[in-house]
Amino acid sequence: MTYSSALAMWMAMTAVMMAPIILPWLRALRRQAVDRNTPSFVFPFAVGYALAWVGFSALAAALQLSLSALEVPVPFGLDAPFHSATALILAGAFQYTPFKGACLSRCRSPAGYLLTHWRHGATGHLRMGFGHGLDCVGCCWALMALALVVGMISLLWMGLLMAVMVAETTLPFGTRITRPVGAGLIGVGGLICILYIT
Repeated sequence: MTYSSALAMWMAMTAVMMAPIILPWLRALRRQAVDRNTPSFVFPFAVGYALAWVGFSALAAALQLSLSALEVPVPFGLDAPFHSATALILAGAFQYTPFKGACLSRCRSPAGYLLTHWRHGATGHLRMGFGHGLDCVGCCWALMALALVVGMISLLWMGLLMAVMVAETTLPFGTRITRPVGAGLIGVGGLICILYIT
C-alpha cells in the first residue's frame, strides 16, 4: 500500500465518521449568522474543520505504513494481540483524562463555542472551523485510531465506534458514557492479555 492510498482511506473514513458530528455545528453556524445579520460562511468553516482531520489522517497513514514496514499486521486483530491489547487499553485510559474531558466539553457546545470564538469573514470562519476541528480530533483521536485494531473495512466495528463518538458529542447523556466506554476498552484489552498473551 502506498502512502497516498493509505491517506485516502483514512480521509474517507474520517469524513464518513465525522459527518454526523459536524452537521449540528453547521446548523448552529447558520443560525448565528442570521442572529448577527452577517453573511454565512459555512463552507470555510467546514474546510477548516476538515483540515484538522486531514492532519490526523496524514499522521495515522504514516503510522499504519510504519507498522506495516515493521511487519506488524494491520489491522492488528488477534494476529498481533499485544498491539491490540495495548491500543485498546491506551484508548480506554484516554477516556479518563482531563484533556479528553476538556475537548469533549467544547465539542458538545456549538453555540457556546461560536459565541466565544466568533470571527468575521471567510478567513475568520476558516480559523473557527480549524479550532473546532482540533477540539474534535483531541476528543476522538484515540477511538478513531482503533481502526488499526479492528480494520477500516469492518462496517460493524467502525459503525460501533462512530456511534460512540456521535453519542459522546451530540446526545444529552454523552458525557456519562465516556468512562464506561473507557472501562469497556480496558477490560477487552485486559481480556486479550489474559487469553492470548500470558
